[in-house]
Amino acid sequence: MKRKHLIGISISVFILIIMFFIPATESLGQAGIRTIGMLVAFLILLITEALPMMLICLIFLSLMPLLKVTPNFSSALVGFSNQVVFFILASFGIAAAFTTIPLSKRLLIAILKVFGKSVKSMIFALMMCSAVISSLVSNVPTCAIFMAISLSFLELYSDPEAKKKTGRALMIAIPVSSMIGGMMTPAGSSINLLAIGMLEQYTGQTITFVQWMAAGIPLTIILLPIAWKLICIVYNPAEIAPKMVRDFINNLDIPEKITVEEIKTLVITGIMLVLWILSSWFRGINVMVVALAGCCAFCLPGINVLKFKTFLENVSWESFFLVGTVLSLGSAMVSNNVSDWLISLIPPMTLSTPVLTGFIVFVTFALLVFIPVAPSLVTFMSLPFITLAAGMGVSPVLIMLVFGLCVANCYLLPLDTVPLLTYSTGYYSMTDMMKSTLPLQICIVVVMSLWMPLIGRILGL
Repeated sequence: MKRKHLIGISISVFILIIMFFIPATESLGQAGIRTIGMLVAFLILLITEALPMMLICLIFLSLMPLLKVTPNFSSALVGFSNQVVFFILASFGIAAAFTTIPLSKRLLIAILKVFGKSVKSMIFALMMCSAVISSLVSNVPTCAIFMAISLSFLELYSDPEAKKKTGRALMIAIPVSSMIGGMMTPAGSSINLLAIGMLEQYTGQTITFVQWMAAGIPLTIILLPIAWKLICIVYNPAEIAPKMVRDFINNLDIPEKITVEEIKTLVITGIMLVLWILSSWFRGINVMVVALAGCCAFCLPGINVLKFKTFLENVSWESFFLVGTVLSLGSAMVSNNVSDWLISLIPPMTLSTPVLTGFIVFVTFALLVFIPVAPSLVTFMSLPFITLAAGMGVSPVLIMLVFGLCVANCYLLPLDTVPLLTYSTGYYSMTDMMKSTLPLQICIVVVMSLWMPLIGRILGL
């Protein structure tokens, strides 16, 4: 074990012990204190990577009933009954279907032929490609797909220093663009659907597929070029000869004619997209059911775009258990009145809609530094934000749309699942990312403060 692992375990154990000696208050009982203690200990173990992620999840699932955070083990597993967990499974299946056929590479080549005249424009092409795919596929598998493509491109560099500079830019650009692209549709991230689910749970209202697209697509169009420009300025990737870019395209080894499997994938994906859009008017169409059914369709006999064994091999079971565990902890926070206690800490105030929007975005980004697991933050802060909106006479639908759009942009530090994928390659340090993402998040605060009140009025929110 490394020193940071031992420190993480020691601090977590200390927190789990000391929480029993903190006296209860009128607004927060012992169960609530233990819930907060478990969340903090859980996050410390994740951040320090003291133990394998799945093992951490299993340990805390067993500790929840033992430490009386939940009344029984069944209550500790309630997060796994959330439909978002199965949407994640479906997302990995959809991503596997795209990667086992040349479809995603065809899209990449089409963009590279237009933008691949320099390394900087090629980075923009990769960011565009990952953002587009991330609008339909969860940002975790999308990031994994384009990380692999980017790593193969970096092999063209013979100079180690030039390779390191360009690798730093690429490995930061891919997760950032995947997260920004995930803002375009509710299907772009499980976090989006979780935010919608929290809104439905607390208010009975919802955000339709078209409403989300109307707000998210313009934001992506504005923010993606800003992110690209910041990354190029801050990390200054090294240029290579245009011939080497052409060689990279030629070495992707893609059939000239579109294959039958690609056509089947396009048809199934097209049907899913149509149903997702129609769900805005036909409430009987469930976005997550459509995703799961589409994933299964890829594996059916006669279609055979994706072998079921391949699907299982491509699922990140760590992500599956992480989201389920976090949702269980979030449910415990609500049932143990932690959310009510947090609401009581918010002072009475009156803000205009643009200022309130900026406040929500700023607070979300600040909390992501301390709670860098977006599903946990969504379950923890949804009720306080909804209550805050109601107290100011602002539509909770608009506020949850703001919250849902910005909470998935967790890249100030590479602690979220998406940036952790590229951080593991070793091309950048823990503090390298914030050099470009801190000014990007400041831009997001400004842009959303101006755009969201406007689109809210247009949508009648």
